[in-house]
Amino acid sequence: MPSVSEPSISKPSTSDTGLPTETAALQAEVTRLRELVGLDEAAYSSLKIELWAARDSAFGAEMAAGELRGQVKVLEGQLAQANRNRRWMVEQIKAPLRRLKAILR
Repeated sequence: MPSVSEPSISKPSTSDTGLPTETAALQAEVTRLRELVGLDEAAYSSLKIELWAARDSAFGAEMAAGELRGQVKVLEGQLAQANRNRRWMVEQIKAPLRRLKAILR
């Protein structure tokens, strides 16, 4: 069974005072992170492209949702007009019937 070696952690260099210099500490952190993630910078580029594609898809979905909201408003207006027309038609039918009933009484 092959042994798994732990990633080596590079020690930051120290200044004359024995404290790590900021540049060396940052370089050590970059090295540590690259060991965790890998050296593949192309992965970051592909993630950025995927992010842009997702953003464009979300933008397109927002536009489609806006169009659908507009269509709903149009349909609501048409329904309101149909209801007004129905009430008018019912009144046109009921009025003569009421007059006829009044005559026949």
